[in-house]
Amino acid sequence: MSQHLVRKRSSLGDALKYHFLEKKLNTGWGYTLLAILAIITAYATMIDFKIGLGMVILFVAILVIIIFLKYPYIGFYFMICFSSIIITLDRLVHLPFPFNVFLEPFTLLLFLGILRSYDLRKQVDRRFWTNPITIGQYFLFAYYIIELFNPAMLSTLGWFSFIRKQLSFFIFYYVAYSLLNTKARIYNFIYFMITLATLLALYACKQQFIGYADFELRSVGTGGGYILLFQGGLLRKFSVFSDPATSGIYFASIAMMCIILWIRDPDKVRRRWLSFAIIANILGYSFSGTRTATLMIVAAIAFYTIATAYEKKTIAFLIVCILIFTTIMTMPYQNVVTNRIRSTFDGTKDASAAIRDYDRHQIQPYIHEHPIGGGIYTAWAEGPKYNPGHFLETFQPDSGYAKSMAELGPVGLVVLLVFYLIVMRQGIRNFYRTKDPHIQTLWMSITIMLFTLFVAQYSQQAITQYPIIFYFYGSLVVLIKLSDYDKEPKPEKSQI
Repeated sequence: MSQHLVRKRSSLGDALKYHFLEKKLNTGWGYTLLAILAIITAYATMIDFKIGLGMVILFVAILVIIIFLKYPYIGFYFMICFSSIIITLDRLVHLPFPFNVFLEPFTLLLFLGILRSYDLRKQVDRRFWTNPITIGQYFLFAYYIIELFNPAMLSTLGWFSFIRKQLSFFIFYYVAYSLLNTKARIYNFIYFMITLATLLALYACKQQFIGYADFELRSVGTGGGYILLFQGGLLRKFSVFSDPATSGIYFASIAMMCIILWIRDPDKVRRRWLSFAIIANILGYSFSGTRTATLMIVAAIAFYTIATAYEKKTIAFLIVCILIFTTIMTMPYQNVVTNRIRSTFDGTKDASAAIRDYDRHQIQPYIHEHPIGGGIYTAWAEGPKYNPGHFLETFQPDSGYAKSMAELGPVGLVVLLVFYLIVMRQGIRNFYRTKDPHIQTLWMSITIMLFTLFVAQYSQQAITQYPIIFYFYGSLVVLIKLSDYDKEPKPEKSQI
């Protein structure tokens, strides 16, 4: 009797596996099931729209779960694309919860998809755990654990929320290391980053030349939100992001990566495509009116010039950049976009910058008295939420480094900067040791992109924004793995 039951269960399991996983409901039973579900959903919608909407969301959730578990490579790129538009979805669909709550479950689903695949799971070798970049993250996590016992922190709830998010980022780093396991997949990831950024930059151009959509104008409003966007005669564009600063930083970092690839890549087809990407991302950054992004580009050009000063084409590139900069700064005809770019170098400070400087001077005595800071999530937007009544509750740092200094203290800021130094050392060191010219180009382009983000941290909280944070951790994986594909280029055969 028991054997008969086991056989029945086994046959039922085999049938479900056949119809759902192997045939993906492309069978008679599958069509019947889908038809029944469609009728039930339609009937439920007639009774109550919320019930029908809930059923649709349930079916979509099941489909997403299956895709993430069975096709983690697709889920990986889907999550990056989804993270790019979560703010726009929030503006478009008013739900009682933000769409970014899905990102951590998506990350866990990707992780489970990796664990159930032996071929992907075995990619995480000893080098992953012992690489200097990973070790740097160990030290950061160790310091975050020490912060749990920070006596200046009024509540540990913010600490747990922060740690959960950091663990989610590390899991994404693990997932990226598993999935970017071939040279072709690394190339695909790099060009995917450029393609996605270019599409979003084109949307920023649409906002500039055609205007904001109605739902975007509603989210901006007519009060303080509009005043923050309208500066120097320019209504700043944010594309699909939360604010113009995030979009400007995002487009500027990708524009610099494209410029390096365009300079060093001999392939004419790719150079044409990169030319279009450069123009789109430069326009997207300029329409955001983000002065931090202008500094990023200037700093990246200086960094690249110093790193490759021994190459003739670098000198030519520098001369062209100087000519463009001089033209923008001195040409008699100016518009609101170029005026905003010029204001980066005019030496004056607006009211908001003066207030930020005043706030930073005010907390200096507090930082001197607290070498490990006031505690995680005690300043900026998280302060009132997790630590109301804290001294840093009303502190508006803007700068990622100032926020780290206030919350983690000078000790924590040093640990963070050491981690950034490890990342830059990995990129620069391997760039000079690489034999393959194309791999060397990828090394420099990724290193430049990461460098621009470190520069942006000086005046904005750049790296923690979506999808920049996913680009950041994916690029760290590229820095680790590119050396696997570095080979001495084959000499050309002489013709006799």
